[in-house]
Amino acid sequence: MRSKIKSLVAIGLCAVISGCSNIPTEEELANGDYGSVQLPDVCVSIAEAKIKRHLKDPGSAIFSHEKCVRTYQGNAIILPLQFGYLQRGFVNARNSYGGYVGDRRYEVLINNGRVIRWCMASSTPELCPPQP
Repeated sequence: MRSKIKSLVAIGLCAVISGCSNIPTEEELANGDYGSVQLPDVCVSIAEAKIKRHLKDPGSAIFSHEKCVRTYQGNAIILPLQFGYLQRGFVNARNSYGGYVGDRRYEVLINNGRVIRWCMASSTPELCPPQP
């Protein structure tokens, strides 16, 4: 019951936040500072390093990656607009008890080889609230 309530609250917050967001103008998109071009293997390397730092057993991590894309995130009331290269995917790793937890969604926004925003879903893979 608690997990259903948490999921409903999270979905409600996402709806509220996305309702407050503005789509960037063509000018903002054209003039955005995306940083240097990030090659796919560099995106993966940076993302894996960031995510592994937050796992109980980083050596057990099994990643599946999506394509690294040039994009933006934010532009809502509480999240500033940031440009860069977004690496998304899933990670599965062992927990404190030695068992694999299952695929968890992750997102890492990279600008000039530096992580500027990232998130990793804990129990609901489709929910990944951005963190500065």
